[in-house]
Amino acid sequence: MYQKERTEKILEILKKYNYVTVNYLVEKINYSPASIRRDLTLLEKKGLVKRSYGGVSLKDEMTTPFEFRQHSMKLAKNNIASQAAKLINDNDTVFIDGSSSAQYLGHHLLDKKGITVITNNMTLASFLGDNGVKVYCTGGYISEHPGILSGEITANTFSNFHADIMFFSSTAYDEGIITEESEAYQHHHRAMLENSDKIVFLCGSDKVGKKCTWKVYDISDIDYFVTDAKFDKKDIEKYKDTKFIFV
Repeated sequence: MYQKERTEKILEILKKYNYVTVNYLVEKINYSPASIRRDLTLLEKKGLVKRSYGGVSLKDEMTTPFEFRQHSMKLAKNNIASQAAKLINDNDTVFIDGSSSAQYLGHHLLDKKGITVITNNMTLASFLGDNGVKVYCTGGYISEHPGILSGEITANTFSNFHADIMFFSSTAYDEGIITEESEAYQHHHRAMLENSDKIVFLCGSDKVGKKCTWKVYDISDIDYFVTDAKFDKKDIEKYKDTKFIFV
């Protein structure tokens, strides 16, 4: 197992338990104490964890970096993207946000004819452009590596287009409210919403039941809710204007 895989696993464990001992990680990941300590040193330098004698915990209000998020819940994200892509018609103009969930749409768009994509994900834009898709990258400052763009320029670019459909994800969803960790992300999500005919929310089960500071949308604002999570029938019936797609 490479170090990147180990650090991803450590973050997954900490998201579940918040605090664990080094010995627990050694046993769970089946690597030497020296390797685990080097992994923890790396995560601590990135500002993701807080170490104490014999243990480690998540740093307060820690947000997993994009470089880790794009490799977490791969199967679920790909299944969600596969179903969501079926909502795109040939010749559509498509907004795609910079979330790791939305990045998985890329491979499912290559058989669409005549589509135009506008995104703030430079990696996705490069992939689509290399595969013959007409794509615009928003510009803006790099808020997350390897290439997620954000800020006023990003929001203004989305505002200068009209999309037939938009796809976005967010940090959290709970009780009908979609929230985000960043005011900047909230800003350009709303720019996308105001200039799109159809709104599609990609919601992994790891986001359900969580709340963040910045409200993005009410669930009643969106047209499609694509998820691998399980919802009670009574919860679905509350939102009759939103179509749920379960994968």
